[in-house]
Amino acid sequence: MLPSAADTQRDRLLLILSLLLLPSVVVSMGCQSWVTRKKEEKHEKEIRLMREKLADPDRPRLAGEIATPLGLTIQRFDTIGLISNLPGTGGIVEPSQQRDMVLTEMRRHEVLDAETIIDSPSTAVAKAFILVNPSHNKSDRLDVIVECSSTCNAKDLQDGYLMPSTLREYQLIQGKVRDGGEMAVASGEFVALPTSVTGEEKLNPLRGVVIGGGKLLEAPKLGIRVNKDWRHVMVVGAIADSINRRFYFKDGTRQRQVAEGKNDWHIALEIVPKYRWDPMHYMSTVLSIGFRETEDQIDERINGCRKLLVNRETARKAACELEAIGKGRAVEVLLEGLMCVDPEVRLHSAYSLAYLDRPECVPVLRELAIQEPAFRPVCLIGLGVNEHPSSREALLDLLQEAEPEVRYGALLAIRQGNPRDPITLGEPIGEICQLIQIPSSSPTAIVSLEERKELVVFGSNALIDLSQEISPTPSLSIVPLPGGLVRVAKRQGDGEVLQSIVSNDLQSLIRAMPTVEANYNDVVHMMDHLGSSKSLGIPIAMNPRPRAGRVYQRDASGTESGEQILETVHVDSASRAANGKSKRSGISLASWPSFLTTKEKEEEASSLEPKEGNQP
Repeated sequence: MLPSAADTQRDRLLLILSLLLLPSVVVSMGCQSWVTRKKEEKHEKEIRLMREKLADPDRPRLAGEIATPLGLTIQRFDTIGLISNLPGTGGIVEPSQQRDMVLTEMRRHEVLDAETIIDSPSTAVAKAFILVNPSHNKSDRLDVIVECSSTCNAKDLQDGYLMPSTLREYQLIQGKVRDGGEMAVASGEFVALPTSVTGEEKLNPLRGVVIGGGKLLEAPKLGIRVNKDWRHVMVVGAIADSINRRFYFKDGTRQRQVAEGKNDWHIALEIVPKYRWDPMHYMSTVLSIGFRETEDQIDERINGCRKLLVNRETARKAACELEAIGKGRAVEVLLEGLMCVDPEVRLHSAYSLAYLDRPECVPVLRELAIQEPAFRPVCLIGLGVNEHPSSREALLDLLQEAEPEVRYGALLAIRQGNPRDPITLGEPIGEICQLIQIPSSSPTAIVSLEERKELVVFGSNALIDLSQEISPTPSLSIVPLPGGLVRVAKRQGDGEVLQSIVSNDLQSLIRAMPTVEANYNDVVHMMDHLGSSKSLGIPIAMNPRPRAGRVYQRDASGTESGEQILETVHVDSASRAANGKSKRSGISLASWPSFLTTKEKEEEASSLEPKEGNQP
């Protein structure tokens, strides 16, 4: 059939319209092609410029010269919680934001009649927080610091139990308090800290700790950030590759790398398990790793580090850089550092060699752990991470030292190296604590107030010599009886008194604690009372752990060391003979005792105190 006149007219209009639109289509395609071409040219130019920068013989060659740490901070998570199970020493909570927060948490856990319970004499409202170090893992158990709220008129928190509470991170960002979400949960028995630990004149029964009562819900995120002038995926990839060639670890049957480039400036890091006890040293070593270097350039740095290592001002920097190289001549230079007369040079050399599992460092670390308290924390960490058998033998020798801090620190280091080491496993005293016994000719009893509820008795059993009844806590009493016996009694919340008669020796008394339904707070204050009254035949030490932050006196004139050991080093080009003055940077590892031993009291607001947030 022939087309109609109307169809012919329509076809002509479509043809004319197509011819009119064709130039615009061509122009549009040309514009897109031009934009794409410009982007490709810009990308190629950036690559060319970065290759030229990386080819420059004078360019930065260490990761720390062009990158800074991320996540290397101590985080604090807070909550307002309810203390229950008090023997009539709780109190009423006045109307406040803290009261509302506790009621909300109680209703979340479907607690009936929450308004009545919160004002019961068997409960109290308290502030609680945990401190999280960069190397903590998800599900790690942490100590919870507890203090009665000023909005509650409770008299004593002893015998109390912190009910399940959610801890959050609160930050002050641009003048507003931001809730960082649920970061941990906490619950457990309250332990009031003895005056021998706090240094205060009187016991504060409203402030203490729930030992190991916190559980992390999320691990801290660690990484490094490339500086603005060097931000490029090529640089991020080069640094990440160098880190992964140096650091990796076995996770079950597979090998895991630790660095992953996220974009053109961010490298996410996992911490190698043996470095988790000193994340500052881990970061210092990572930042001291070279990238895109030739063997000749590495040799140049090794020669430079040899000169820096003999100077105590630059020894730690040099040791970290040599440890980052981790093999061959770098190890030889570290071994030379062990022969130096300067104890700081020997310490830094030995500490880096410990992470390389070298046996030559063991005698040096053992000697310095005994002689210098300021070096003791890292010496014991070094002995704990060194996997050579001689390291454990040295720690076993340190268990026989008279100084409680040395011997208990050695026990913790053995556990750090192997949590299932038989010498660290004790006898369970009901559900109260663990009793660990270590043969020794120098008897001592040690009471733990961090991480674990445990008593460690060095040497044989000791007799208790009481002249009269003692009451270490309001509900616990110990009475001397004729015939070498003692009666231990504990008044329960309902008024019932449970008692047990045992021999007047330490182990019998400790084993009697579950029979009277005592708790770890009772044990702690009983041991503290026996020690202060010298009623036990052996010395008692309360939580004698090696502490960071001590000052090392370099000589008789009182010259102090220029840096904290447990912090990051400043990375620069000093090993390549470039102009640059070494200086310290980073932060020291914190621990909760520093929050409790201070005489200064924090001013308590009606709500949680926010903290300034670190902006990326």
